[in-house]
Amino acid sequence: MSSTIAITKSIVIVDDELDLVNLFREALSSYGYDVSAFTNPIAALEYIKKNIDKYSLLITDFRMNKMNGCELGIKVKELNNNIQVILITAYESIDGNILNF
Repeated sequence: MSSTIAITKSIVIVDDELDLVNLFREALSSYGYDVSAFTNPIAALEYIKKNIDKYSLLITDFRMNKMNGCELGIKVKELNNNIQVILITAYESIDGNILNF
């Protein structure tokens, strides 16, 4: 008897640059992923809270207004530790932030 793991193809993208959000959404959607995209990390977190079991992956920019990507990733992992987080940045290093996810 073999066991299977259900893999959801739903992803949340968060970046404060609309062009990058649209680029990620179009690229991932073309591969069959269900993509929800946000330019506001607070709005993204509220949406994830309401749909916590729908998503398996969060792709987020590091530097954003109101909440950075590390903070968002930690809050999402507190809600559902099974969600994987990919942090992206154009900066060479991320000083003073501990990645706890």
